[in-house]
Amino acid sequence: MNTQLTKQKLRFTLIASVLTLVLGIVFTAKPDILTHVCIIAGAVMAVIGAVLTIGYFLSGRVDGSQMVYGGIFLAGGIFLCIVPSLLNFLVPVLFGVWIAGGGLSGMMRNFSLRGQHKLWWIGLLLCGAAVALGVFVMTRDVDVMAHTTRIIGIVLILHAVLRLTATVMARHYYSDPVSEENVIDTNISQ
Repeated sequence: MNTQLTKQKLRFTLIASVLTLVLGIVFTAKPDILTHVCIIAGAVMAVIGAVLTIGYFLSGRVDGSQMVYGGIFLAGGIFLCIVPSLLNFLVPVLFGVWIAGGGLSGMMRNFSLRGQHKLWWIGLLLCGAAVALGVFVMTRDVDVMAHTTRIIGIVLILHAVLRLTATVMARHYYSDPVSEENVIDTNISQ
């Protein structure tokens, strides 16, 4: 196995885990942030759409794709500004699907490692918990989205801590020259 590639994967996993941890802390501390993010994203999209559309007419281009993209961005941006609660509904659903899907994938991976690792069942249980959390988040009522956003933050924090732990363990494993031909997957739940 290429040690340099493995070290790059560990660095990427470490950076992604830290960013996930920060996002989890923000979602836990400020669950209403999604509405603000939606309005800001909508405003930015509307400005980009307006610039693309105006640029199309000023340049006199024959290709209409710039105008189509401009129209899509403009309409999408205005829609997000008018209906910011849409993001409050979609983010938890998409997050729940992501967590449950990653958990199922992790369960299959851990089950396949049962003959190679004696603690495979711990990963299986953790990934099963991720599936349960994903389903829980997906089935939340729209009225309790602030609480769901907090739950997403807590799950992100737990996910980041688990990945950071796995990354540190994998770094220790790869620093051992005897075990360099073995592979450790640092993704616990996805």
